[in-house]
Amino acid sequence: MNLLPLIVVFPMFVAIIFNYLNGKDKLIRPMTLIMAILLLALPFIGSYGIYNFGAHGIENGLISGISYLYTPVKQLIITVIMLIGSLVLITGLGEKKSSGLFVALMLMGLASVSAVVMADDLFNIYVFYEIAAIAQTGLVIASGTEKAYRSAFRYLILGNFAGSILLLGVSMLLAATGTLNITDMHNFLLNNPATPTIYGGLLMLIIGLCYGSGLPPFHTVKADIYARAKPHVAAMLQTYSKFVLVALLLVIFKLFGGLSYFASAHGVLIGLSVLGMVFGVVMALLQTDYKKLLAYHAISQGGYVAAGIALGTPLGIVAGIFHAINHVIYKSALFLGAHIVERRKEGNLNKLGGLLPVIPATAFMVLCAKLAISGVPPFNGFQSKLLLAEAAMNVNMPELAIIMILVSIGTFVSMMKAFYLIYLKPCSQEQLEEYKKAKPSKYAVFSLAVLTFLCILLGIFPNLATDIIYPFANEIGRVWTL
Repeated sequence: MNLLPLIVVFPMFVAIIFNYLNGKDKLIRPMTLIMAILLLALPFIGSYGIYNFGAHGIENGLISGISYLYTPVKQLIITVIMLIGSLVLITGLGEKKSSGLFVALMLMGLASVSAVVMADDLFNIYVFYEIAAIAQTGLVIASGTEKAYRSAFRYLILGNFAGSILLLGVSMLLAATGTLNITDMHNFLLNNPATPTIYGGLLMLIIGLCYGSGLPPFHTVKADIYARAKPHVAAMLQTYSKFVLVALLLVIFKLFGGLSYFASAHGVLIGLSVLGMVFGVVMALLQTDYKKLLAYHAISQGGYVAAGIALGTPLGIVAGIFHAINHVIYKSALFLGAHIVERRKEGNLNKLGGLLPVIPATAFMVLCAKLAISGVPPFNGFQSKLLLAEAAMNVNMPELAIIMILVSIGTFVSMMKAFYLIYLKPCSQEQLEEYKKAKPSKYAVFSLAVLTFLCILLGIFPNLATDIIYPFANEIGRVWTL
């Protein structure tokens, strides 16, 4: 019996239970811990291959109904999603008041992004894309500040337009091909001439991709919700975005890869990736608010992921997916570090300082994450950025590799500046004594330690991930070049 649907159904069902339990702390805390453990098992309960819902299958030569496609790569991605979700739930146990609504929104997001990753039909992707956007908006609102409300409202308003545009693109492709299944749709596009409807559908998918992932022109609104959410929540939000980016880019390439008229769109995707990289790091260098600095770096690193996959080569696909995995690990570590720092009631870098003797273990782990995002060996970010630069050189795009290196230098500068201002800058004895009164949450420190370990592990043994991704990338790359 294939239990694959439970990866989506189980978190959604438990989310309803947590919503009804909101306010009952004695029940929510133990149940949250149990759920955090169960999430880690979900990626391993399904079997590889195609799963068709409702006894649907092949009808008139086309795949009918909702279908999921589960592969080792998708299992790896969902494992990382569930791991980050588990650690964020555990970190949330350190909050003074447990919220069933917070856990419910978290689980809705985890289920919906997992569905986007697994779905093999466009309409199912759209449905869960919208649920993920709603869950993210709710998590930002849960921060409870006026600025968070405004950011969430702007994100939701733009989401109404972007979601409608994505649905219009799905409708246009359905009208042109007569199917919603991605594999069948690609076969139709491969054997039939392009029409204005198909061009329009492609454009709408790219707009939906940009909104869901935070690529330009939606980069500022995405960075804003990261900065306004609670830091440990922002860790989850950026995880959702990165894997929506991976899933939708793979869908676009699976549909249109290898087709002559896709060349222009291919160039647009690489251009958007470069804009995201450069804009994100430039804005990060200008920030004095630590969460905003991290938020803009999340945008910049998303540009790396998009650039790798957009190259369309097997090595580029491996590098892009591997960097997405690495990114959500070290970026989540950085946001959890910010969560610990925020307990000192300060987010302004100019008002911080002297935290190294107060939280030395946290400082060390945050430093590891900062070196990882900067692409310094032996951490995981170095391995994936090296693959990205190599992939760019292999397709005769040295300028892209140079941009990646320059952005990494900018990342290193801003990260080391922030580390100095938070942990090394001298502060008064009175301020130091005040810092010591706020003890770091043991739950946050535990989660940070797990993520730091993974930064080092994947930096020393990158093949733990790349060996799983390479067969998938070789197969997809071969299809795209037919």
